[in-house]
Amino acid sequence: MSRPSALRQLAAAVLPVAVPAVMLPVFRQVVRRFGDRRGYQAGFAAYWTLCWGMALAVVSPPRLVELWRTPDGPVTQRRGLFRGILLLPPAGAITTELIPNARAAGTTAALTAMGIGVTNAMAEEALWRGVPMAVSPHRKVLGWLWPALGFTAWHLVPLSIQPHPRGRWPVLLGAGLIGLGYGWAAQRSGSLLAVSIAHAATDSCGVRAARNIWLPVSGEVSG
Repeated sequence: MSRPSALRQLAAAVLPVAVPAVMLPVFRQVVRRFGDRRGYQAGFAAYWTLCWGMALAVVSPPRLVELWRTPDGPVTQRRGLFRGILLLPPAGAITTELIPNARAAGTTAALTAMGIGVTNAMAEEALWRGVPMAVSPHRKVLGWLWPALGFTAWHLVPLSIQPHPRGRWPVLLGAGLIGLGYGWAAQRSGSLLAVSIAHAATDSCGVRAARNIWLPVSGEVSG
């Protein structure tokens, strides 16, 4: 194994621990500096920057782009399981987040949720599924299970700043399902395309969070 390859393997192995460990003090610092809501927004901006920065540092840009290619062939084995894994998180998000909150949130919040959802999903797929798939494409632990654990643990960081109305366990359960399921699906298909679409659809259901966290509050002055 060449030295660059060994360094990539080490970086990929460390990221699931390093990302939550780095982002927790970042979130706390920006919240102290900007307040709960704007600090939360700044924390996610830093997280998305970290996701893309680390993905591009560990995986070359051409290789990272290549990961979103259409799979060469359909997933013929366990096709039903593959589709079920992709559809379960969006179905859960539609049921628990979109339907109960869409009317009160309004059109602006729905559009904002779509923008945030796509932004978050693409950044997270680049880091949590893209890096393991590029570095350890056929390894069950380093290429799938270990990143899924780190992805789930990362969600404790924003939850420590903005608790979810239903508590932390439903969020962690959903994150765990995405981490395990989409990690398996990405390995199975050899592509980030399907999991990115499903992940974006799931995150785009967050209309309540878009209204309460991402949109300006009444009377707030920008700048």
